[in-house]
Amino acid sequence: MANLKIFISSTCYDLHAIRAQLRSVLIAMGYEPVMSDQAEVIYDPRTHTHTSCLREVANCDVVVLIVGSRFGGTTIPKALELVDLDRLSDLSRADRFGEDKTKISITQAEALQAIHSGIPIFAFVDSGVMRDHLTYEKNKNKPIINQIEFSSIDKSDTAAYIFEFINFLRLRNENNSVFEFARFEDIENQLKKQWAGLFQRLLHEQRTRAFEGRRIDNLSSQIADLKAAVLGSISSGELKETAKGAIRFRLLIDVIYGLAVEYKPRDAISILHLVISWDALLKTLGIVDMKPENARGRFGPIGAILLREDGTYYRVRQSLRTFSRLAREWEEFQKLGGETKDAILDAVLDSREGRQVLFVRHYNEQYVEDSTPLDDEAESDSENVREYKVAGRVLLTPDKFIEESLKQYLTNGQAFTGMNFLVDVADGKIKLTLLRSSLSGPAQTFNYQYLLPDSGNMTLELERLKALIDTDLANENNKKVDPVDIQETP
Repeated sequence: MANLKIFISSTCYDLHAIRAQLRSVLIAMGYEPVMSDQAEVIYDPRTHTHTSCLREVANCDVVVLIVGSRFGGTTIPKALELVDLDRLSDLSRADRFGEDKTKISITQAEALQAIHSGIPIFAFVDSGVMRDHLTYEKNKNKPIINQIEFSSIDKSDTAAYIFEFINFLRLRNENNSVFEFARFEDIENQLKKQWAGLFQRLLHEQRTRAFEGRRIDNLSSQIADLKAAVLGSISSGELKETAKGAIRFRLLIDVIYGLAVEYKPRDAISILHLVISWDALLKTLGIVDMKPENARGRFGPIGAILLREDGTYYRVRQSLRTFSRLAREWEEFQKLGGETKDAILDAVLDSREGRQVLFVRHYNEQYVEDSTPLDDEAESDSENVREYKVAGRVLLTPDKFIEESLKQYLTNGQAFTGMNFLVDVADGKIKLTLLRSSLSGPAQTFNYQYLLPDSGNMTLELERLKALIDTDLANENNKKVDPVDIQETP
């Protein structure tokens, strides 16, 4: 059984005793501490020791970070190339840390590497340093700040770099807890409590996930039975088609009606009866752009932001991928006959009286994007060039944006676990190749095209492509598992 590998990151000279005590405690708990001063880092003779330390961090499961009075050695530039500093700066609201890349210590770089690799950090700051940090925060914008000597800091010229690093840690968008310690027992007790709590939560989530899974399966089965019973009880062909349409288009009608009521309450019903394209419908509703909603707040789970022409916005509970599906459903809805459409609309709207529908909420204020980084495009200062960002990297062409976004989507999506893809995008054409082993057949190729909107905003187009890929790959998987038709014996 592999032991939990815990990287201990700190300056060594001033924290030698605490590092030794922490090592003993971790070994007693059955964990494997990894410490640079204990020859537990593999030092590649072809690289600098700083590079070796950063690479070792990525092989560990947890990082325990201890911040004391010393800044430590400055990381060499070659080692810092392992860390995307620009992307990491977007993960914290701290605005000064990393301004001078020549003033990042190896201890700080180890923490940055852990963040870059998605490894949890448990950060501890000496209580004296933390008190002086508060003093620094109150005075850092005053001319006298460089003249203040902080008693907790070994070298006064490194104080700002230590304090701004603490800001970076505590102002992160996640994993931003920072604990104070005055003696080693404070670190030991806090780690035991935190790790015991995480273990308890893991067990609870496993029980809850299993229970919720069974509950969802039961509800799905009951809904399917009810749907079959209701449709089976309808003898009239027209009524049956109306019932099927009400089930199929209910979400579409609810969302559009919710938007229409917020935008033009008196015309809400007439908007639903319009025979127009999806883009024209959005324009009729005053919607000029769509963005992914990145934060969970009072409104509920992650959904989408719909920007209105007057600068205000809606929050909706549906994702942009769902809106891509609704666009296709709207086109299908338009193909129905007038009487059938009217009957379906009446059935769905009448049913609203007995249920609360909170799909849409209007905010009468200007929309301001949050600080969470998005894999979304952003306009550059130039009118002729647009910048598209994926995972913090700037891409100047929509072809490259689509290619990198799809690669990231296919790599990170749970639905594509175990699959290997090649993605090539050129001149608006997308070639997606699903690679297979020789035992499971030849490679499968899918071809798509994307359209560049006049606004340059590729968010909705990207979601449309993702939905198409999901459908094609699902159909491809179904081909492999379709049962052979069996003739029943008369």
